Amino acid sequence: MKKLFSLLLALVLLCSTGMAATYPCVDEPITMTAFATAGPYTKGDFNDLALWRVMEELTGITMKFEAAPSGQSSEKLGLLFASNKLPEIIFKTGLSNDNVISYAEEGQLVAIDPYLEEYAPNFYAILEEKPEIRKAITMADGHIYGFPYLVTASPSTCSPKLFINAKALEAIGKQAPTPLDELTDVLRAFKAYDYNGNGAADEIAWAADGYGQFTKALYGTFGLGTRGGGSLNWDIDPESGELRFIPTSDGYRDMIAYLAGLYQEGLIDQEVFTGLIPELTAKAEQNRLLFVTAHNTTYLSTYADDYVGIEPLTLNAGDEKHWAGQTLSVGGGNTFITNKCQNPAAAVQYFDYFYSDEGIRLFFMGIEGETWETDENGKAVFTDYVKANPDGMGMEEALGTYICWSGGGNPSVANDEYFGSQLINATTVEAAQKLLAYGPETLWPGSFTYTTEEAELQAEYKLEIDTYVKDMTSRFISGAESMDSWDKYVEQINKMDLAGYTDLVQAALDRYNAL
Repeated sequence: MKKLFSLLLALVLLCSTGMAATYPCVDEPITMTAFATAGPYTKGDFNDLALWRVMEELTGITMKFEAAPSGQSSEKLGLLFASNKLPEIIFKTGLSNDNVISYAEEGQLVAIDPYLEEYAPNFYAILEEKPEIRKAITMADGHIYGFPYLVTASPSTCSPKLFINAKALEAIGKQAPTPLDELTDVLRAFKAYDYNGNGAADEIAWAADGYGQFTKALYGTFGLGTRGGGSLNWDIDPESGELRFIPTSDGYRDMIAYLAGLYQEGLIDQEVFTGLIPELTAKAEQNRLLFVTAHNTTYLSTYADDYVGIEPLTLNAGDEKHWAGQTLSVGGGNTFITNKCQNPAAAVQYFDYFYSDEGIRLFFMGIEGETWETDENGKAVFTDYVKANPDGMGMEEALGTYICWSGGGNPSVANDEYFGSQLINATTVEAAQKLLAYGPETLWPGSFTYTTEEAELQAEYKLEIDTYVKDMTSRFISGAESMDSWDKYVEQINKMDLAGYTDLVQAALDRYNAL
């Protein structure tokens, strides 16, 4: 490929400007075996991506991958662990915390924390600067086993976002709502207005890409989710300062009652409990959606440019705004070293490169002169091969011939410079910024870490209590269950041993806070 050689030489020079890491990683070239999950846009043989030729020249390590599509990788990897026929590296394949601890206890995974300070200066510096990341990825035994996906691009740390159709808002003579009474007023006006002009009363005042997005949109409004959107069932009660199970709180009850009222008025999409994203996109294409809570505007199809983001909703006019949909920027471990690896230190150094500035750019933007170039302001921008591909490929497809980030689960940092501003549209970015300004001071990860025994008990609680909460929440909102049954609902959860569940989570939280 053009300029590939010059890029390789530049990378070798650039590595000396990093945080003390030196390349190559080994005195003599070596090959490591690896298992990988191939994302939906990865093109051709996983081993033939240009990314690996760059890394081979830089590090002296050739990765020989066995790759499986995302729908098959978990099963295949499970068989490899069960048979103990593991490769040296597991790449871009997430494992649950419970599985990590289990495999570590069997001696199949190698702890990487002893190697980080010496062999992973880029990643180690992140952990030193952001201790909440270290806490999130440290297992119950005190060790770190996997390199995580750090998503710091602002739109990706905010879900959902609040999009309102600006043209429809202007047509009904309203301003963007803030308190809930204004939202209700706007939704009623939307429902009564034939915005798409087809003569049918088919407008959907409030739609979402899943019913959970309705509740997430209102968590902060009702004083819930004080530790962010990673933990939907647990937070800290701002009044007592104690651990709180959100779904039995008064705020949760009031939120559900408000949504139930909207649903009964027909102000919420009546198919939200059964519809999927393709159905939402089809409705958007018919220009029927007027207020939408979704992760991005991709689902809004042809009319996406008609929407703008709004700030968090409040219970009453003048209330302080809170947004609970902000998440900690760290995903679970996705890249691991197994007990088959002959040189763990070199493997750690290899993947550390993807946490450096040059490595992040390589991982998400590809090859200079091929997929990206520098503009007049000195900023890396995609080339026309990516932005206006001559073969008609979309951006993700074009990049999939060079790099492998699609599908998530990457041992790198998806930041604003090389990911967010490059691949996420301006409307979504601006919508996120309007909400993140009101996010919590403290964010929790999606789950704390548990010992093997604790994990087994947690699974039982989740199966019984969390499943019951999810079912009853949908029943309350849809009207299948009257809000008059709320006390019985809480009583039933208590009978399911909510006290024991709380003690279990409290123990994990105490361990997390002690790190």
